[in-house]
Amino acid sequence: MEKTLVVILTLLTASGILTQKDMDGKVFLMPRETSTSYVRLYPMRNGPIANLTVCLKCHTELARTYSLFSLATANKYNDFLMFHYTNRFSIYVGNQQLFFNIPSTAELRSICVSWGSLSGEVVLWINGNPYPRKIIMKGYRVNSNPIIIIGQEQDSYGGGFDAAQSFVGEISDLHMWDRVLSSQDLMDVLYNSNMSGNVINWQNLTYETKGEVLVLPQLCKLNYKPDCCNIPT
Repeated sequence: MEKTLVVILTLLTASGILTQKDMDGKVFLMPRETSTSYVRLYPMRNGPIANLTVCLKCHTELARTYSLFSLATANKYNDFLMFHYTNRFSIYVGNQQLFFNIPSTAELRSICVSWGSLSGEVVLWINGNPYPRKIIMKGYRVNSNPIIIIGQEQDSYGGGFDAAQSFVGEISDLHMWDRVLSSQDLMDVLYNSNMSGNVINWQNLTYETKGEVLVLPQLCKLNYKPDCCNIPT
């Protein structure tokens, strides 16, 4: 039986509708390429952030570049960005970019990225597999008052969208922490434990949809495995 929503809060704002609810077992579906459809996520903490981990699940047939997670601040539009190329995965921290080489045939289903200011260490996990660690922006802090958007990549603070970089498909189970998760923590996240983000929490998500974005139940393969999706009981 589907979980009862813990809280549903709808607030009318100058720009649209803010909704707060438990998204467990749900996905955001962006059905087509556009520069006007996206989801804005409202964090529970506004920074600055010296350490972070972002995990999400996605399902897409796109064969082009696209943005998965865009965090912009007033002075740095790519203060933290997760961006997919055909055979590379890109991470931005403080407008600085690094790349991870990934197979062009790789089907992205679960992605976790962590970064810590003290060492500058970036760890990327795709489908439960870690990639060689890299270093970027040692000593930096992601700025306060971020605008966080999924479905588009920000080239300005809350805007500057390009349809050719938009995400088309499903995104779910998105959590963000203001700490670097351990390998064991990440495995717990992948296998649907009760770990929830303290910056963004999918089970208590405050968000605003723009354009054509649907909220739908998750689908699983018939040979269901625990890391496929989370079916409430």
